[in-house]
Amino acid sequence: MERLRYILVLLFAAWSSVQAANYDSVYVQRYSLWRQTSDFALRNPALMTHAYMKTHTQLCLQFDYRHQSDAFRVEEGNGYLLPELQAKTYIRLTPKSVVWGEASYRNGKQFSKSYNSVADFDLLYPDVTADSIGGDTHRERYYFAGGYAVETGRWLLGGELKLRAEQEYRTYDPRMRGIVYDISLNAGAALAIGKYHLGFSAEGNIYRQTADVDLYSEMSSMGELQMTGLGTNYVRFSGSNRSIFYKGKGGRLALDVQPSAKTGWIVHLSHSINEYERILDEYNSLPITTLYRQQTNLKVGWKKQTSKNEKALLVHALYDKRASDEHVAGSAAGQDYPILANLTMYHQHRFDVGATGVYGRGDWHMMLKAGYFSNSEKYEYVQRKMGYSNLYGEFTAQWIKAVKENVKLDLNLLAGYTGNVGSEIVMPYANMSPSIKKYINTTYIYQKASYAHAQASLRADYRPKKWRVGLYGQVATAWKYCTEGEYAANVQGALGIVF
Repeated sequence: MERLRYILVLLFAAWSSVQAANYDSVYVQRYSLWRQTSDFALRNPALMTHAYMKTHTQLCLQFDYRHQSDAFRVEEGNGYLLPELQAKTYIRLTPKSVVWGEASYRNGKQFSKSYNSVADFDLLYPDVTADSIGGDTHRERYYFAGGYAVETGRWLLGGELKLRAEQEYRTYDPRMRGIVYDISLNAGAALAIGKYHLGFSAEGNIYRQTADVDLYSEMSSMGELQMTGLGTNYVRFSGSNRSIFYKGKGGRLALDVQPSAKTGWIVHLSHSINEYERILDEYNSLPITTLYRQQTNLKVGWKKQTSKNEKALLVHALYDKRASDEHVAGSAAGQDYPILANLTMYHQHRFDVGATGVYGRGDWHMMLKAGYFSNSEKYEYVQRKMGYSNLYGEFTAQWIKAVKENVKLDLNLLAGYTGNVGSEIVMPYANMSPSIKKYINTTYIYQKASYAHAQASLRADYRPKKWRVGLYGQVATAWKYCTEGEYAANVQGALGIVF
């Protein structure tokens, strides 16, 4: 918490040295749907040099509340309440150099999660520790990021550091606790060639998590399952082994082509590789599984801005692959357990292809998305399969208006539908326990369901001419309905200042 206070003090100090900016231009540039045509390229820190025209800092207190009538994913529970204090800044030091930063603190709760006794489930699945009891968990997160970019001649150069420290825990049996440290360092460069910037970036990541489960009740005899995918578990090391350690590393390379003018072609290509070892503390740091993940992301498009309107069309393709190796350990030789073989037992393949169109005129922007998504999972022996595929579409409308000289409104409305077009499941039900059957069937029911969703948000900013600080408030709600008759509801809110 002291670190967060320190960063906030620095942000306020920066305010004292910043001249008042053109608030209208800053507002539209930052919050318009048009940002969707370039935001993905800003992961290259060099391109942050020209990300925004003016200095901008935002401090806010926000919350996110979600309730589901039934858990669509039992590992993530049926809702959460996550209050957060957040500060973001982008400071133009000179016409050719900028610094930016972000600091946030979150402290909330996750409700009724089961078959998941670790933090970062989405990152580590399927190699997690789990039990069928579960319950509510407390979540606490510190996040810091900062970067610097400069233009020198035809080159743009930049670097960014991100730090995340998080813990998730339960205060009653089974008392899970996951403590995470996640560090990423990103360096980028871009070369001005004609009317374009050709950018390259490289990112490295180091990940650590300690995860354990304690049982205080003398009457409790339950154990933890070392899950290996689609309801399977590593039987030899499940049960009383409730203390594990994750050691991860990874890297990402990206290529970006962005127009330096208002019109031109857009290209983004990135590829990332990560691996996460699951290690048993109680067996002299024995690795029992290693998860390998690869992601390839391609976006190609064209955009044009004129004094009358803005329009863009982008197509995308995403491939996400996971493979998990199970390490077969021999008998102990002294205190060491030799690894006799590595068996790749679990595979997951995800594909997402689609197109996005954006059109803006005056106070209005509209965006239309459509695409195809498929997910397939397989466990080699005894063979298990689960998969589904969807067609999806989504429409967003945005209205940004200065209703008075010192009051601005930002209204967003969204509606979409995801329709299932195929699904399959193969399971050895005769060899599965009743609790695992229920877990797998519940997961499959919600995977193959179709969903309709809608969102609405309204932001109001108040900033008189003589003020160097603006005030804002934001409220949002989102609803999702599935063909199984269940629903999810979100409410979000924020109050803050901008300067």
